[in-house]
Amino acid sequence: MTTTIAPPSTEAEERVFPFRSSISTHPAPMTASESPNAPTKASLDLLISNDGFSRVKFESLTITFAVAGDDWEADAPSILTPVWNKVSRPKLELPPGWTEDTGDQEPGQFTFKPADNEAGPNDALRLHLDGIHVSAIEGITDVVISIETPRGRPGYEDATHSIGKFPIGFELKNFRADDPIVENGRSTKLDWTVDGDRNVTYQLFVNGVEKHLEGGRIEPPFHTGPLHTTTVYELIAKHQVGNDWLPYSDSTVVQVHGGEITAANALIAGLRPALLKTLISYETQEVIGNGGEAAKYECKGPGDGLVVGELTITGGEGEQADLEVQLICQGFAPVVARASAGTCGGCTRQHIIMPIPGGEVCEVRIQAENSSNTTGRVKLYWVSLSGDNRAPSFEPFTANPTGAEQERDRRAF
Repeated sequence: MTTTIAPPSTEAEERVFPFRSSISTHPAPMTASESPNAPTKASLDLLISNDGFSRVKFESLTITFAVAGDDWEADAPSILTPVWNKVSRPKLELPPGWTEDTGDQEPGQFTFKPADNEAGPNDALRLHLDGIHVSAIEGITDVVISIETPRGRPGYEDATHSIGKFPIGFELKNFRADDPIVENGRSTKLDWTVDGDRNVTYQLFVNGVEKHLEGGRIEPPFHTGPLHTTTVYELIAKHQVGNDWLPYSDSTVVQVHGGEITAANALIAGLRPALLKTLISYETQEVIGNGGEAAKYECKGPGDGLVVGELTITGGEGEQADLEVQLICQGFAPVVARASAGTCGGCTRQHIIMPIPGGEVCEVRIQAENSSNTTGRVKLYWVSLSGDNRAPSFEPFTANPTGAEQERDRRAF
């Protein structure tokens, strides 16, 4: 499960936490331990990044997990683990010049200091925790990220991520469509793997609209009925603990060929429906190479919609190069498409698709490696699912990563 907190969208929100932060856990969702002698073991990834153009001045950043040092007797609904000393930290990625405060820290607490007391554009911190012996008590545990600012400067609000500890044995995974691409008017089935959900209730959203479920229950498989437009399904599982509800969601998309939002059955990027807005047409005569940083963009639609893309790469005989696109949006698993030259000769083409709820931000990363005599192209399009045909915002939040000459034509019409 991944939770994301986006940075403020306007400069007026000065006190709002200034960075993007996201947390994912494995397993997802996280489940409580059966007992101290039979603990559920989990891992956790936390990413904090400065996605804007501005430099953010602060003295330190502190991440606090709710834990006990080494005492199962101190376990509680709000605790991530009561045996913090068993947690390992195999990976820590800091921006250049950042340091970790290795002085006396409370259990479950990490403090980091930026170079020159400021975070630059694209600074990113990644913390991975492994071997977490999850609390044996169901509930919600919070991860709090706080910032200390220099004296005399206004402070920032904390960013708080809430992680649910589901009942022992609960599992919901592999939410998918049997046929992810269907013809107009045809149906398919949604299927998933579920276990241990006797006290769990569900919500099902179809293109953002909740579908009534008798008694809050749904069993696989679910028959979609005839489909006439590309459709996003979101399944939310909820378990009540006291006054709190533990939510977990998963999503899948069924693409419809020749559906109602087509325009004369046109083919764009080799796909139907005819896509309504061109976000970017990106071409590089020499693929960005040698492991350079990715080109990054943010897309924000006026209503529910899809980002659909095509990436192609062409190389001469024996030429090796790769072109990758990654789409990241809150509430959905990241999707990645990769086209490689030199593996099968000629032109390689891949497609990618990501649903975006209205008002949410989709992060787009374009990365090419092993520069050679190749041509790589990325084209991204927007499909409105809400009837609002305004063009979404689509802005770069970093400069192109290399000095290689690149031609980029961004259009929105």
